[in-house]
Amino acid sequence: MLGNFVNNMKKLMLSFMVIIALPFSVFAEQADPEFNEPFTITQVFSEGTTTAGFFTAEVLTGCKWNLMYLDLSTESGKAMFSQVLAAKSAGFKVVRVYYKRSDSEKCTATGLHIR
Repeated sequence: MLGNFVNNMKKLMLSFMVIIALPFSVFAEQADPEFNEPFTITQVFSEGTTTAGFFTAEVLTGCKWNLMYLDLSTESGKAMFSQVLAAKSAGFKVVRVYYKRSDSEKCTATGLHIR
């Protein structure tokens, strides 16, 4: 009787640990890659109504043409474009970039940190 209770408690604890750990492992796999070093913005551009971006003096390894795109069709993309313009004007550096990379090595920023 006591053995069954202990076995059931072990199963319950194991199930509980799996339920708790599952979201963390799922979120960890979904994180965007990042560049975590300072970059100097050398050129800023906008094209049409939905695309903007910037070039850096330093190499953005894995990004075609050393270019980071911004998606102006989203509010976050518009906010990042404002950050980039302010950084370029003030001579600040981009110190961290979160991004998504397509199969064709087109990099699109999903988050920026400016200093």
